[in-house]
Amino acid sequence: MKWYFMLLVLFLPQWVHAQTKDGEVHMPAQYNAPYIKVTQVEVSGNKRTKDRIIIRELDFQIGDTLATFYEKAPFFRSGQKRTVKSDSSEVALKLRYSRENIINTKLFLMADLYLESITEKEYKLRIVVQERWYFWVFPIVKLDYPNFNDWLKDPDFDLVNTGIFTSHNNLWGLSHQGAITFSWGSSQSAGLGYYIPWVGNGKKIGLKMGAIFRNSAVVEYGSLNNERQILYNKGALQELLVTADVIVRPGLYNYGNVKLYGGYVEMSDSLISLATDYLPDNKTHATTVNLYADYYYDSRNNKAYPLEGNYLKVFIDKKGLGIISHDVDYFFYGVDFHFYQKINNKFYVAEMFKLSKSSSQNIPYYFKQTLTSGKDFIRGYDYYALRGDDMYYFRSNFKYELIKPGIKKARKEKHKDSQFRNLPYAFYLNTFADVGYLVDKFDEGLNPHLNKMLYTWGVGIDFISYYDLVLRFEYSFTILGTHGFFFGFGMPV
Repeated sequence: MKWYFMLLVLFLPQWVHAQTKDGEVHMPAQYNAPYIKVTQVEVSGNKRTKDRIIIRELDFQIGDTLATFYEKAPFFRSGQKRTVKSDSSEVALKLRYSRENIINTKLFLMADLYLESITEKEYKLRIVVQERWYFWVFPIVKLDYPNFNDWLKDPDFDLVNTGIFTSHNNLWGLSHQGAITFSWGSSQSAGLGYYIPWVGNGKKIGLKMGAIFRNSAVVEYGSLNNERQILYNKGALQELLVTADVIVRPGLYNYGNVKLYGGYVEMSDSLISLATDYLPDNKTHATTVNLYADYYYDSRNNKAYPLEGNYLKVFIDKKGLGIISHDVDYFFYGVDFHFYQKINNKFYVAEMFKLSKSSSQNIPYYFKQTLTSGKDFIRGYDYYALRGDDMYYFRSNFKYELIKPGIKKARKEKHKDSQFRNLPYAFYLNTFADVGYLVDKFDEGLNPHLNKMLYTWGVGIDFISYYDLVLRFEYSFTILGTHGFFFGFGMPV
């Protein structure tokens, strides 16, 4: 999906002046009263999205009294973003947080808020949004390999699968999301999902359902000297995963999730001959019914690439409930904390720490935790197989705003109603330092980089553009004496 946007940019017309990346808050230069009330809200620009979906994201209730000066709150109410002392008034902070919340729905490219006087103490809030493109049907290119940077060392285009992805991210104008995807090539997969942000009048409970089937021809079945042992064989591993989530949002910045999910995995004869301990008890197949739950506080100013705010989560994951099958019985739990601070108009820092522990030991390879894929990684170790029972890691960034967020606007009038008429962009220069530790006492002799501290540091550039696209270009140095250039997707911290 991200490659699609990169290609799209090449065919956009010439661009002229830049403006703020995703909108601004516009307020009166001065107020005639120390406290005001926002008694009216007007929404425009939302051709599909219902007004209530937008108004729900306001950091205050219509009719609330807001101070036009900084006033330290006597207590912190659950569900609100923590107000910090600054030169901004309460009304300025609330409007800023509200605009950030609207952008974080991922329904809009831009959101501008205008506070307009009705009387001396009463004001109207006018919200002007530009909707995203919601309906997608396009070909996808999917790498059939455990790690992108490892594949780049010796690219094999026979391991590149193709497919079709289709989704709608704002069905009925209610922020419902539905998606279907297929891919084929050396491996095959098919999946579907549907997300309802809330049900009922309380607007606090949402539902998510999905299923995916994978028939994999490339399987990482073990590691030796922390090098991936990979089997290349059609039909080596077949997997089916079905999931149902209940999402709770008691406040604007507080979330909970309870997920019941089940899986079935089956090994081929060729895989069994290489890895008899790939699944529990040397079995050739396993069926699981699992339960995952988390609760988190999220005050990030932008979820795609945050510069300010916090993300604090606790979670548990019980793999195997003893329903249908007793093949699996593992329990994971942990915390995931992210902190983002603005130093001044150009400099920012970001840190995160994650701990994920298991109550079991000698977990089979299929269920081990990994530190080189998805959101769990430390930079510079992409070429290594790092899997264990317990996982701890810390990532940090010190970043400089190389090119501030902006939008290049199209000259041609024919693009005036297009969600692609503008090119959003931003560049950040980073220095970073990461550390990780994986516990696995049973494989320590075979994999010397387990059960020891792994450090990495380096420099990089982050590019942010269309529809939450984040591309990372990084040069890393590790405590092992290795170094090199790495390419990554998604926010670094």
